[in-house]
Amino acid sequence: MRDKIFKNKFFLLTFFLLIFFAPEFFMFEKSNPDGVLALKMVILMIFLWLTELIPISITALIPIIFSPFFSDQKINDIIGNYASPVVFLLLGGFIIAQGFERSCLHKRIALKVLVLFGDTRERILICIIFSTSFFSMWLSNTATCLLMLPIIKNIIENNFSETKDNDFAKILFLSIAYSSSIGGMATPIGTIPNAVMIGFMRDNYNIEIDFAQWFFFTSPLVLCLLLILFLFLRLKIKLKKEKVDKKLIIQKYKKLGNLSLDEKITSIILLLTASLWIFKKSINELYQINLTDPVIAIFGSLLFFIIPCKNGNFILKSDWYKKVPWNVLLLFGGGLAMASLIMSTGLAYEASKIINIIGKFDLIIVIILIALVTSLLTEFTSNTATTFLLLPLLSLFAINNDVNILQITIPFVLAASCAFMMPIATPPNAIVYSSNKFNIAFMLRNGILINIISVFSISFYVYFFRIL
Repeated sequence: MRDKIFKNKFFLLTFFLLIFFAPEFFMFEKSNPDGVLALKMVILMIFLWLTELIPISITALIPIIFSPFFSDQKINDIIGNYASPVVFLLLGGFIIAQGFERSCLHKRIALKVLVLFGDTRERILICIIFSTSFFSMWLSNTATCLLMLPIIKNIIENNFSETKDNDFAKILFLSIAYSSSIGGMATPIGTIPNAVMIGFMRDNYNIEIDFAQWFFFTSPLVLCLLLILFLFLRLKIKLKKEKVDKKLIIQKYKKLGNLSLDEKITSIILLLTASLWIFKKSINELYQINLTDPVIAIFGSLLFFIIPCKNGNFILKSDWYKKVPWNVLLLFGGGLAMASLIMSTGLAYEASKIINIIGKFDLIIVIILIALVTSLLTEFTSNTATTFLLLPLLSLFAINNDVNILQITIPFVLAASCAFMMPIATPPNAIVYSSNKFNIAFMLRNGILINIISVFSISFYVYFFRIL
């Protein structure tokens, strides 16, 4: 087996080297040597991201290795992308999410919603969809799905018949995968592509998009998509109207006891952090300061270490760093570095000429095409890698065609979260598929319709409503 893996990797590496060093592949080599070098770097990074010959987070360090060979790029500028303010926004978000999980407040909220509203199958479905989407605004989509999965399993195993309610069980599992992806669109920290775009716009076009702007622009769209998801899944099965026995859910909720000190402190921290994000502009004007989203995120995360809980302990302890996905932060920094080199070397300008052919179409058609292609791409590739690669090209396409840059890039980034067809498309899809409750054909059948509905909803929303 080991020999077979080695041979496969050797074949892939040989194939890559043939492409990498083929001189006729680079049509603008003489006029733009830095652009050619950037193209080679991009090819190398995409190849390694797709094949995972080395860890993808290590692949993200390749721009640093290439930096000495660029004539006009300084190493400090390239490395600076790894310490972008948005990287610290994500870091703060990861730590806040960890405190949220450690306090178990998320379990109490999920169970309480079901106790209050989960009287029928229809209500259980809508509770699961909206609870999952709410958590995915603050936690990672993967963590959200892992949180909701055992809750769903317990509900199904103890309240429904495996034979009579098999279709309902399938729909519930699908709902947590889809709603976690949709909910992540609502905040800059909800999913990586959102943060990628915010960092890219800030670094390359001096366009500042803060937490509140993003949330208030995207939340109506997310709410609409969640309602569409509920109606779609509701129509897939005939939900019986008799009352559901909530004894087990109530028992689980009662086991949590009264609201603990950890949960109270976490609630205060979350409310304070969210309030600072929402009212940041007013606070800055009132006190003549320059409060930013990354600063607020780091401040909120710091509170988990300095506010004492029971017996003088803290919610987060000295082992906090073990659960922070440092590999994601490296990947994010490397992607920003790659995107900045694509822009600064002129490679984006050369490549954008290829997609200028769609510039002759009406804007709404262009937006739909971009969103549709993005949604299909992310079924088979990482949405983060897709965002890093295409964001520079689409931003230049918008400028070259005299279109609002956000009207092109926002639907692209939001569509990157719309991967509902394949188990390999996103971790939430893979997690629910691992439950063995349905086959790929079932996910594909439902996912393709949700993909199309989401793409058109995003496209028309961004086209008709004011951008941020």
